[in-house]
Amino acid sequence: MSAATLAPAYPAPKTLRELDGLLSNSGGPSAHIIVLHPQLASRLLRRNTKNRNVRAAAVEDYVRDIQANTWPLNGEAIKLDVQGNVLDGQHRLYAVVKADEPVTTFIVGGLPPETQATMDSGLRRTTADALSLAEESNATTVAAILRRVWTWQQGDRKFTRRISPTTAESKALLVKHPEIRRSAEIAMRTRAAFPHIPQSALGTAHFLFNAIDPDQCTWFFQRLGDGVELSSGHPILALRARVTSERAKEGQIAWARHLAYLVSTWNAVREDRPLTRLVVRPEAPVPNPK
Repeated sequence: MSAATLAPAYPAPKTLRELDGLLSNSGGPSAHIIVLHPQLASRLLRRNTKNRNVRAAAVEDYVRDIQANTWPLNGEAIKLDVQGNVLDGQHRLYAVVKADEPVTTFIVGGLPPETQATMDSGLRRTTADALSLAEESNATTVAAILRRVWTWQQGDRKFTRRISPTTAESKALLVKHPEIRRSAEIAMRTRAAFPHIPQSALGTAHFLFNAIDPDQCTWFFQRLGDGVELSSGHPILALRARVTSERAKEGQIAWARHLAYLVSTWNAVREDRPLTRLVVRPEAPVPNPK
């Protein structure tokens, strides 16, 4: 539900004085739902004198949700002490200012300053947690694939940017591409047969390849899993040999290299090109599947 829809039902203080008056009516700690405008958020940040360093990535996550109109009224609150100083919620305040759009939020005032030490001490729910709560099958694998597909769609072909989709963005991506559920199933099945490539890489590759040629994609993953009916020099045999050997030597392969291996193999299969040795240049972007 958007701030515009909720605005008539809740107070929308424009100044710190108006906010202080609202929160002081109870004479003790009190909670309210308000429409928080960027102007008031900016003024509250002047009272943000004792807090953690701001994490830019967290602010950007909130900004995208605000601008996409997926900001949730979920009980999370901006928390203020008895003097009106910000104890918790600075990232949301910065996001409202940067997005330059109002949001509807809980705000709690009148808290003892010492309560700040106990805030944000729990574990944040992940997208996988949210999908599990929604009874999504294979939630962990689906969430991992959603994250990588989203990153791919952002144009990050090296998967090095420290930015991930929010839960709302992941859910929206799953609504747009429900076939990702099938990609997760194929990834899990392939991983069970050939346990040398992460499920998230397999699922991301399946999603990309299936969009190009579903029939060949099905055959590709069947052969990747079992390795049968492949003659010497077949790209899939080169892939299986490469990751098996490399994992035995290095123990772990960078995630992006796994996807690069899969895409390079797929392209060779599509071009009917023999491949006896699979080589990917270190730190190179993942190529586009053909």
